[in-house]
Amino acid sequence: MLNVEIDEGPLEYGVKNVSFPQVSEEMLHSLALGMEDELIIIGRHGVAVEQFRELEKQPWFISRIMQLRSEFEKNGVTFKAKAGWMAGELLDKAYLLAASPDASFSQVHDTLKTLIKVAGLEPKEEKQSNMGPGFSISIDLGERSVNITNDQNIINSPTKFISNE
Repeated sequence: MLNVEIDEGPLEYGVKNVSFPQVSEEMLHSLALGMEDELIIIGRHGVAVEQFRELEKQPWFISRIMQLRSEFEKNGVTFKAKAGWMAGELLDKAYLLAASPDASFSQVHDTLKTLIKVAGLEPKEEKQSNMGPGFSISIDLGERSVNITNDQNIINSPTKFISNE
């Protein structure tokens, strides 16, 4: 005989099924990053607050969020995202300070240099396509000779005859 204790409360029977909307990786990443309020994130993804409250109790959901947070911390994603957000918040303030009549030329110049660098508007240095060692080939074609170098310019030079007289 089995010794099984049965609780005196009501018995629940049948399959208890909770349906959730499709949970996208983008939503999981946004929640794990923590840069926005979760209500804004779930609203953007069409998840009702009640659905989210049930979802955040699910072990698989909690596990996935914790896994993503760990990965983000390990790879510096969280730090970079927060630094980018902070820079964006300060950008307007820096511009207004530099554009004010009280700003010195040095302050305006430094702000301008920084904005140009961040926007990727700095002039790019041209890379030389011929990075290897130089060479030159001279070909004597009888009446004329041809010089070829690694810069692919062909230079015709007059033929010089050497006589044995």
